[in-house]
Amino acid sequence: MATTNGAVENGQPDRKPPALPRPIRNLEVKFTKIFINNEWHESKSGKKFATYNPSTLEKICEVEEGDKPDVDKAVEAAQAAFQRGSPWRRLDALSRGRLLHQLADLVERDRATLAMTTLCASPGMSPLVSAGPSLHGTSPC
Repeated sequence: MATTNGAVENGQPDRKPPALPRPIRNLEVKFTKIFINNEWHESKSGKKFATYNPSTLEKICEVEEGDKPDVDKAVEAAQAAFQRGSPWRRLDALSRGRLLHQLADLVERDRATLAMTTLCASPGMSPLVSAGPSLHGTSPC
């Protein structure tokens, strides 16, 4: 607890709990295909599976179901990305770092949406826990 002069007692600064994210209503699902090699693909089998809101059991959408051929395609693309001469390997460390920081900034910017749509998809996970400080290297799950 902070003292009147701003010092920290017991090693804990005086902090407000994070605000609860607001429920997302009418979230538009834009992507339901499999993302491989920077492109969206339908599954090789053509199979899809339904995903449901765990609190209402309402169907959200249908998503492409990846099987072994889809996984093989993704692994092949990932291996190719690290081959000599690939665009990723040609990037210097500074440029790679900038891209990774940009990704982190986007995750931080959209943390409430991510918390409400992905982390809270596990029944019992509260929005307060999932949107909290866990984005800095630890998972609440």
